[in-house]
Amino acid sequence: MKKVSSFSKENKFYFLGLLVLVIVVFINLFPRGYVFGGGDSVQFINIKNGFPWLFFSWNGSTSLFYLIFYFLGWLGVSDTTQLSFYLGIFLIGSYASFDAFSRLIFLKTAGSLRMLSSLFYALNLFTLFVFTGNLGFSYFFFLYLFVPVLVGLFIKFLESGKFIIGACFLVFILLASPGFGNPAFALSFSLLFLLLTIFLIVFRYVVLNRSLFFNLIILVFLSFLINMFWILPMVPQMKGGVANLYSGNAVDLNWALQHSSSPIYLTLMLAHPTKEYFPYDFPYQVVMFLKKFFIFLSFLPAIFILTGTILLKKFKNTQEKKLFLALFAVLIALAMLLVKVGYPFREINNFIFHIWGLNTLRGVEKISIYIPFLLASMVLITANNFQKYKKWITWILILIVFIPLPFFVGKIQQNISYRFPSGSNFQKYRLSFLVKIPQEYYDIQAIINNNEEKSFIAILPKTKNDGSGISDFPKWRFYGDDITKYLYDKQLIGANNKNFFKGWYFAEDFDKDSSGKYEWIVKLLGMMNSRYIIFHKDATEKYVEMAEPKMRLLEKEGVINKIQENNYFILYSIPNKFFLSYISWQKVDISLESNASSISNNFEKIKENSRAADFKEVNPRRYEVATNGEANNIILAEPFDVNWKAYIIDVNGKQKEIQTHFLARGYANGWKIEKSTLKEKIIIEYFPTRLLFIGIIISGVTLIVIFGCVAHIKLYAKNTRNNKEN
Repeated sequence: MKKVSSFSKENKFYFLGLLVLVIVVFINLFPRGYVFGGGDSVQFINIKNGFPWLFFSWNGSTSLFYLIFYFLGWLGVSDTTQLSFYLGIFLIGSYASFDAFSRLIFLKTAGSLRMLSSLFYALNLFTLFVFTGNLGFSYFFFLYLFVPVLVGLFIKFLESGKFIIGACFLVFILLASPGFGNPAFALSFSLLFLLLTIFLIVFRYVVLNRSLFFNLIILVFLSFLINMFWILPMVPQMKGGVANLYSGNAVDLNWALQHSSSPIYLTLMLAHPTKEYFPYDFPYQVVMFLKKFFIFLSFLPAIFILTGTILLKKFKNTQEKKLFLALFAVLIALAMLLVKVGYPFREINNFIFHIWGLNTLRGVEKISIYIPFLLASMVLITANNFQKYKKWITWILILIVFIPLPFFVGKIQQNISYRFPSGSNFQKYRLSFLVKIPQEYYDIQAIINNNEEKSFIAILPKTKNDGSGISDFPKWRFYGDDITKYLYDKQLIGANNKNFFKGWYFAEDFDKDSSGKYEWIVKLLGMMNSRYIIFHKDATEKYVEMAEPKMRLLEKEGVINKIQENNYFILYSIPNKFFLSYISWQKVDISLESNASSISNNFEKIKENSRAADFKEVNPRRYEVATNGEANNIILAEPFDVNWKAYIIDVNGKQKEIQTHFLARGYANGWKIEKSTLKEKIIIEYFPTRLLFIGIIISGVTLIVIFGCVAHIKLYAKNTRNNKEN
């Protein structure tokens, strides 16, 4: 009991900071029944049932992050309550991470200064932007939690060279890996540590020698190995992704650089360059006169750091002075990159961002994610070296912590969000990130999910489209990536999705069609393995008015079968005569063009030449197909992707890849099976999934080896100590 009391007393400020964050989360609790959705980022709802699909579809390393919420779902925590866990995990994790950094690097720091600096890292204008924008309730900024502890362990490892410190770094970089679900963050993270290493050496915080160089090489090598579980599957996808991004329209990249510029003063404020966020968007009308005061306060960390720079010679701790200079140099470098092609760094940044791969850093958040840590750490170093003014410094830090006022006033995404103007009611305004999915969407879960047939759900009609494939359902104020997709165990074919037939919005053609012959849309969707159609009566009104009479006509003609209708949608099924299996045999390859006429003229030929394959789903990205003596083309109803592979397994169990992979039916994957081949079955799989399991083995073995080495070192140290005592 005495030890507990002593521990509590020593860490009273740490627990006080935790209490502040718990209060912040409590006053920002979300209204029951609402979920988060809008833009490109939506909350992963119904995760208890949807997690296995996410894991095997392998969206980077994000499944490791969503594993937390899978367990919450398994425990019965509602989707609404999980929003508070997103906020709590982010804020408390950030706080604990910076506290760990400060304890690793600064041995003699007052508990109050450590607490306030850690609170500043957790509560600032950048983290406010994360949660009043549309990315906070996803994996996107998960890396933010681990930046301080990783930097602390890295610096400590460079100083000491101790393997156990390096091992801790590797474990934390493994935990941080969901933040690399967007590979651009992995690149910016590498850039941060490269700059940090260079400046730590330049300012002689560490001395470059053979030992340091060797330790760095080993740490980098092991970091790659322990992250192979997401790096390997990502490589074949990145080959095309980064190449296409770089080789794309140069005007687009230049436009992106011009429109994602963050002037240095906004970078130092931690304010978003669009000025759609607090404090520029100030929702408190009663105290509007305080708006300029909070804008001034947002400069306070930079002013405090500038004061520290001016008084640098008076720093008592030489090592902390060197670290301050190294961090300050990193801040200057990153601030320069954030200016993009703005004055005065237009020429150098134009060159940098046109280097292959570096164009992926064109978005502000890829670099600005590190600015709060740099500011918070330099604030702490300055405060630490002038503790004789501790009282004044404490009050300054308290003001800094209160800069993101909405955290403390509460109701984020209800009272303040860039989605609606200040003072608007989120429940009544035409757009909000907090939405209540109509019960009718839940009511059809049993109908769709109880059908074990492998198939898709097609969405009609076309909705308002910004080119990214998002959906517009104004009846319940939703605009973004269709959040209802997580309710069903079948994937959606979105009305605004052009990933199937490249560049062809077939729902738009259906919308414009006035021929009176609309059967082609059902033939197309059935050929694409859609068993169901959800026709959204809650979609953009003008498109509903144009498309609904056509659907009624198709229903009357018996082309589609109505299952259920309500105020929000009509659920139809596509009969067998228009439906093709997810995997099928096809005698002759029949090419299709991206238009209604080609579909109408060729569907019957495709149907006559096709027969459903006998296949077993091993996982959502691997299928075993029984050949039964077939020697025709085999077709997979997934958008064409070179990463889909097919392998012949012969009667001796040997595997051979089928080399003839072609675009089938205008969008799908096809493989030509030679008649002469003796085969028992065919394996079709998404190649990155195979690499996933190889990567898991490599990462797992690396982790075991690391823990084994740590255990061996501890045992060796214990035996050595015992021998000396004896």
